Formats: sequence, C-alpha cells, structure tokens
Amino acid sequence: LVSDLQWMAAQWDATGAARSTLLTNEGAGISAMLTGMGSLSYGEQAGERMRLGLMLNDPEEEHDCFSDNTHNSHYYDGLGVQNVYLGEYVRVNGTLISGPSLSDLVAAAEPALDHEMQTKLSTTMRALGRIKSTAEAGFSYDQMLQQGSAAGEALIMGGVNGLVDQTRSIERVVKLLNLNGLEFEGSDSLDNPSAVFE
Repeated sequence: LVSDLQWMAAQWDATGAARSTLLTNEGAGISAMLTGMGSLSYGEQAGERMRLGLMLNDPEEEHDCFSDNTHNSHYYDGLGVQNVYLGEYVRVNGTLISGPSLSDLVAAAEPALDHEMQTKLSTTMRALGRIKSTAEAGFSYDQMLQQGSAAGEALIMGGVNGLVDQTRSIERVVKLLNLNGLEFEGSDSLDNPSAVFE
C-alpha cells in the first residue's frame, strides 16, 4: 500500500508522468476530469454503490461491506467530485490547497451554470453528510439498507437523488465546453432496474 501511494504521488510531482500527460493536452485533461466526475456521481456512486444495495437490501452490496465504513466512503467520494470542480481540497493538517478550477472555466462562459453546479454539489454533500453523521451516531449503513427501514431508505435516496441531479448539471457543463463524445458510466439500478432482479 505504501509503495503504491508513493508511486501515485510521484506521478503528480513536478516531473511526474501523470502531470506531464495532463499538461500536454489541456482539453484531454478537462475531458478526463468531467468524465470522472460524471461517472463517479452517476453510475458508480449513485448506482452501483448506493441504489443497488438499497434495491437488494443487501449489506454485501454496499461500498465497504467488510469494514462498516461505507458512510465515510460515500461522503468522501462526493467530496472528491466537489473538490475537482472547485479546484481545491483541505489537507489533513487543515491547509487549503487551491488553484484554477473547472468552476472558473464554467463561470467565465456561463455564470448561472457555475452557480447551479456549485449549488447541486453542496446539496449532494449535505445529503451525504446526513448519512455520515447518522451512521456515526449509531444508525449504521447496514441498518439503513434493511428492508422496511423508511428512515434508512430516505437517507440513502437523498444521496442518490443529489448525485443523479448533479450529473445532469455536469452534462450541461460538458455541452457548454463543447466536449462532444464524453460518456458517463451507467448502472442497471438507475437505467434498467428490472435487470437487477433477473
């Protein structure tokens, strides 16, 4: 694990391969950012990591089925999407790291869309924050997934709905920036629910 993290950090240092690739083709970098944001928001997190487990009422389908840490995974996945859009993150020591962002790019072309995107990201983070704080208070994610748990379903679907809604705005950003051909990962749990039970 440590060597993998060291390798990943080296990819992004001043002479790293990932940084060089990104800076060589700005359009490809922006496309990769938006593809990642849309795929994680929609197919991965809202679909495969949240909605599927709720549909099946199965803790084996939750994100971290072996560690009971799903509430944190959902929260920080959502925060990662928000961080990418805003071009900022807070280090574990509390230091804010920030720079030019997708938000800046969108705001320059269509301020109302940037406002919409930021608002939807914030709405999603509030929903994911409710899942996190509720789990930390003792209502575990396993319990939220249980059949007949109206409170658990409401919490999880709050996150799912926020993620799906923000994906619609990410699609509008893609269109605004003329990045034709980008596709986001889907999920049967969202796109074809009957297939889940086949």
